[in-house]
Amino acid sequence: MFFCGQLVSFLGDWFTTIALYSAVAELTHSALALTLVLVCKTSPVFLIAPIAGPIVDRVDRRRLLLMTDAGRGLLALVFIGLHQVGNLPALYACATASTLLAGLAIPAKQAVLPRIVSAKAYAAANAMGGASWAGMLTIGAAAGGTVTAVLGIDASFVIDAATFGVSAAFFFQLPPQKAPSETTDETNFVAALRYLRANPALAAQACIKTCQCLAGGVFALIPLFGGGLFHGYDGALWLGALYAIRGLGTLVGTLWFRVLVRDNHSTMRLSLVGAFAGQVLVYWLLAHAQSFAEACLYYSLSGLLQGLVWVFAGTLLQAGVDPKLHGRVFAMEFGGLTLTLAISSMLAGAFVDAGLSPQATVLMMSPLPLVGVLVALYVYLAQR
Repeated sequence: MFFCGQLVSFLGDWFTTIALYSAVAELTHSALALTLVLVCKTSPVFLIAPIAGPIVDRVDRRRLLLMTDAGRGLLALVFIGLHQVGNLPALYACATASTLLAGLAIPAKQAVLPRIVSAKAYAAANAMGGASWAGMLTIGAAAGGTVTAVLGIDASFVIDAATFGVSAAFFFQLPPQKAPSETTDETNFVAALRYLRANPALAAQACIKTCQCLAGGVFALIPLFGGGLFHGYDGALWLGALYAIRGLGTLVGTLWFRVLVRDNHSTMRLSLVGAFAGQVLVYWLLAHAQSFAEACLYYSLSGLLQGLVWVFAGTLLQAGVDPKLHGRVFAMEFGGLTLTLAISSMLAGAFVDAGLSPQATVLMMSPLPLVGVLVALYVYLAQR
């Protein structure tokens, strides 16, 4: 039931993502305005992380998932009215509110997972979760692009609202997820910070996904690579196709690499070093892409490497952190990566608006995964 709820929720998310990009493109021709959509869908998670973590560790997580799904479903319907009146600031505000609710839901889902599977199944469960996201990116982005192009932007918002209702129905069938801790001084956010300070290798492990987002602006430029940069490839249909190709690569990365390493934690840590080094090369190739097909190939390869990082980093963190602190540590991890992604995305949009081409902007960001190489290497050596 848990993974079914995730699948449906992820599907709807991509309908709204494509619809939001299309709505903003209707109202403005600014690259920065487009990247602000991604900022609104990421940065609020960082702001709510100090609150979200303790909440997840103190309340019934099943009830929390139901409440956040209901709220996001209603906000999906609000998007329709805001699009009709063409109110761009209100669209951004609504996207921000929806992301704040996601900032509660995502660490809750991450904290539920270790309670419904055995420790030996963490890697398989994370691969399954990553595959759910990537699979729905592939299907949802393609379907969202088609629906938006054929039926219009508002139809995609309606579908997203409906998917939240369906996902809530799946989560409702989960057993109660009682909080692991009572409300005390030891369940606050500072206690989790002290825990990570005392365990520097785990603290570095919690930063792995954040390192991946240093070059997140590369993905914020997808609406430009699929929005007319290459002659003949413009509109929601091609935007959805490019997102879908990236999702296909991520889907392969979440499943294939785990089979190769056979859930060996030491091999996972070493694989993270190689994945970050590979991203440097792939981004450099993307910066020199001369056609839409080449852009699809390199975005797919980058997705493949990101899938590896997402599954391996998540598995290692779940296995290493005290379960009583899962909610707070996962909230910090997700807050850090979303803030980094938001800043990187804003910079990418600002560079393009300042006159740089999307390819030149990607080239500037291509060395940033080297930071991930250093952090992942430290984790590997420290754990040995």
